[in-house]
Amino acid sequence: MAKVSDGFVTAIGSLFGLGRLPGPTGTYASALAAGIALGAFYLGAPVWAIGAAAAAAAAVGIPVAGWFERRLARKDPRPFVLDEVAGMLVAALAAWLAAGAPAWASVASAFVWFRLLDILKPPPVRQAERLPGGWGVVLDDVLAGAAALALAIGTMFMLRWAIG
Repeated sequence: MAKVSDGFVTAIGSLFGLGRLPGPTGTYASALAAGIALGAFYLGAPVWAIGAAAAAAAAVGIPVAGWFERRLARKDPRPFVLDEVAGMLVAALAAWLAAGAPAWASVASAFVWFRLLDILKPPPVRQAERLPGGWGVVLDDVLAGAAALALAIGTMFMLRWAIG
């Protein structure tokens, strides 16, 4: 992170201090990302825009996460929450991809699945977490987001089938 101020990098990685709040900072960051995605959906943003935002959060997050790890001398430091943003934005693609389901319900389902998978870390999420540096910090959340996307779409399909 040469030539970039420590304060700027800290602000980006912690979402302007959200990662330093007491309580479940990963849940806060995920909820913020879900709200942004839902707002974007209702404002008519195309699906590729959220995909691009998720990719940007991951691309920026990998080196920033590595910086946080070196700076705080610990793996996946709690104040770094940009990884949750990347993963939740992937999961929130359900608003666009769960055809016929209300966007709010798709994103709510994606949020629940994402938080569950991010906490439990089933394979291959756990294996991705073991990657070195910022790669492991961010890619486990991106994989959890992809799995949450699939599960949210499946949930919406099952609900539509059950309700009729």
